[in-house]
Amino acid sequence: MGIEREGGWLAAFYFIYFCALGAFMPYWGPWLHDQGQTPLAIGILTAAVQFSKVLAPNLWGWLAHFWGSRPIVMLGTLLTAAGFLALEFSAGNFIAILLITLAFSFFWAATLPLVDATTMDWAQRRSASYGRIRLWGSLGFIALSLGMGVLISIWGMQAFLPGILLFLVLAWWVSRHLPYVSQVPSSTQARPRMTPVLRDLRLWFFLLAGLLEQASHGVYYAFYSIYAEAHGLSSTSVGLLWGFAVLCEVAFFWWGDRFIRRLGIPLVFTASFVLTALRWGVIAWWPGLLWIILVQSLHAASYAAFHLAAIHWIAERFPGALRARGMALYASMVYGLGGGIGALAAGWSWAQWGGQWTFAAAGLLAFFASVFLIKGLQASPALEKKTI
Repeated sequence: MGIEREGGWLAAFYFIYFCALGAFMPYWGPWLHDQGQTPLAIGILTAAVQFSKVLAPNLWGWLAHFWGSRPIVMLGTLLTAAGFLALEFSAGNFIAILLITLAFSFFWAATLPLVDATTMDWAQRRSASYGRIRLWGSLGFIALSLGMGVLISIWGMQAFLPGILLFLVLAWWVSRHLPYVSQVPSSTQARPRMTPVLRDLRLWFFLLAGLLEQASHGVYYAFYSIYAEAHGLSSTSVGLLWGFAVLCEVAFFWWGDRFIRRLGIPLVFTASFVLTALRWGVIAWWPGLLWIILVQSLHAASYAAFHLAAIHWIAERFPGALRARGMALYASMVYGLGGGIGALAAGWSWAQWGGQWTFAAAGLLAFFASVFLIKGLQASPALEKKTI
């Protein structure tokens, strides 16, 4: 399989996977509402999706250590699709939806960390760019977050589940062709151990910093549209702002490896945290249209720069057969636990303090997280400036 074809399969997987995610995230709540669920039930079902990312990736990463990534990614995409098919028969029953949601989220959480590990392995072998493969996921998210809205406007919420199901089946088909590298030791080889890595406190400072940085996004994902409309923006303008933010994310993924090569992982990391704090602070205190447009460009820092630097950091710290487990640990702690805590805290803070102070608190949280980041990056030989 040539390098272009291998890269093409990886790009296709990211595009299709994030097409499904782009259809799911904006319309999961409206679909649940259409099924007659109460606001409390919607909150519980949304949190179930987030918190499934805490334990599931670690279990799947551990299994990949023994079985390899290929069977788990294929199984995960296929059984996630089966979960969305099962939702068609839930008949609006809360318990049924909850159990199905826990099931499909458990399998969905298996795929992305393992594919990230596969992509990073491939990029290092081929002297290629992880970011230029990953950006196809962002493009897929844009395509279906907009496209699903069109489908729903034509056919109603009955288009929601079949649309996601289609892309998950496609993701399963594409997963059969990814350039996996077997990192499973033979029966005569000693298996590498996680214990020495886990004993390094710098790892836990890094994970805590990432958890807090992603938790600061909770108010953005849950309430940004409401906040912007409350300050005079139309629904169309808000939608364009979301799209603009993701386009800035795509741009950084395209050029980001060059930034990391020239500036080093610690500097890119630190800048992403400081700019994240700046972003939330500007939204809190200067919510006018001009400033909101300008700070939306900082999504390139708060998400893309953070994620790209983190993937390189994890890849260096968890080499070879440990990489899938390292990616799983990162996904579960940062996006699973951090995302879940951030969503719950944002809802409480919004009710108690209102939007302005909640965004201001998010800015302080991101800035505070940089203290732990500095501790995590101290004297780490794996993070020296390097050629990618």
